[in-house]
Amino acid sequence: MNYVNGLAPIVTVYGPGNLHHLTYGSTVGGNGGVGMVSTTNEGTTNFLLGFSFNYVDYAFYWDGKGPAFWRISGNSTLREPVGSSWANATGIPLGNEVILGLNVVAQAAAAGNVGGVVPVFFSAEEFD
Repeated sequence: MNYVNGLAPIVTVYGPGNLHHLTYGSTVGGNGGVGMVSTTNEGTTNFLLGFSFNYVDYAFYWDGKGPAFWRISGNSTLREPVGSSWANATGIPLGNEVILGLNVVAQAAAAGNVGGVVPVFFSAEEFD
């Protein structure tokens, strides 16, 4: 389960581009936040997706030069493609065992823009 017992989603991207991230489904009120982090790395970059206790739903997509895949940290061997827009984003409900393909255009439009202030950490190295 994501964000439980130290497990979190990792997005591996190839080449430069932008990882867009949306938090929504507030537990304290509000419409969530949408932001973006970029990499200029021509090689492989791994983004570790963090979370906020104020939200229960997360979505993300990649608009980069090369492909992107997600996996859950730890011993997971499953790797799946990442969505390429808010209309076909990759969704992660907090504590869910399944990562979903979602249309979150309405949620992204309602969310406040937080720019680069998103719960995402990245590295050119493998995390596990």
